[in-house]
Amino acid sequence: MAPDKIQQTVDRMARECVGNQLRLANRVVTGIYDRELRPLKLTASQLVILALTAKQGQVRPVELGKTLHMDASTVSRNVERMRARGWLAQVPGDDERSRPFQLTAVGKQILGDASVAWERAQAKTVALVGSEGVALLRSMSKNLMKGLHPD
Repeated sequence: MAPDKIQQTVDRMARECVGNQLRLANRVVTGIYDRELRPLKLTASQLVILALTAKQGQVRPVELGKTLHMDASTVSRNVERMRARGWLAQVPGDDERSRPFQLTAVGKQILGDASVAWERAQAKTVALVGSEGVALLRSMSKNLMKGLHPD
């Protein structure tokens, strides 16, 4: 490829890269939630795990990873930290390798405490991106999921 064509592409990469723009948005929004949750020693990623676990009652790490599109090592690392804090407890499963877990009483309490911080973070994020931005994000997420699971 000619040097001027490479430079044009590099300029477009720096200016228009969708992947970079999404990562930037993710870092900004995650920062908002993490700052609100910090007094509870909880991260946005951990809050989602608590909420999904509460919703499902019991969850297996593999299922959680699929739902969140997270690799198994990231899920395991978060779950282990949360178990160490007493927020999650392993429960007997059909298969020893699956190791399902559920919220403990402490986990339910931290989730309840986190709801106020989540509401503040949610309001700040909606104010930042606007209601149209939120609607667009929800539509985009839905389309992305359809693309991954076309059935």
